[in-house]
Amino acid sequence: MKNVLFVCTGNTCRSPMAEFILKDILQKRQIFDIAVSSAGISVDDNSTINPLSKAVLERNGIVAEGFVSREITDEIIEESDVILCMTENHKNALPTMKKVKTLGEVVDMPDVSDPYGGNDAIYTLCYQQIKGEIEKLIDILLDDGF
Repeated sequence: MKNVLFVCTGNTCRSPMAEFILKDILQKRQIFDIAVSSAGISVDDNSTINPLSKAVLERNGIVAEGFVSREITDEIIEESDVILCMTENHKNALPTMKKVKTLGEVVDMPDVSDPYGGNDAIYTLCYQQIKGEIEKLIDILLDDGF
């Protein structure tokens, strides 16, 4: 079982979207040997998925219920086989390890900008970018390109 972790700042917008998008694609393709989770660099206690992130996921047929944000820990890093950060700054905040990369560098695309504070259109653009990058990522994961 390969464990994939997505990381952003507060674990309320980008990384939960990435987590739910990848889980949805894996389920639809009936791929069951990849576990997916997310965490944040600086998480507020009792946070959950941002309502605009949740709404854009649900409009795209992805149920995002029961999510609770969590802060990244040494234990989470240890348990993860692949750690995909939304930006270079997130990557730089983590230990330098081969398994820590930005999602963009893996799929040769730019960092995922933070939609926090934006409107629904900004969250929709963020969703589209993440989904496009994850669609490229799946083949890399299946080919064990890490």
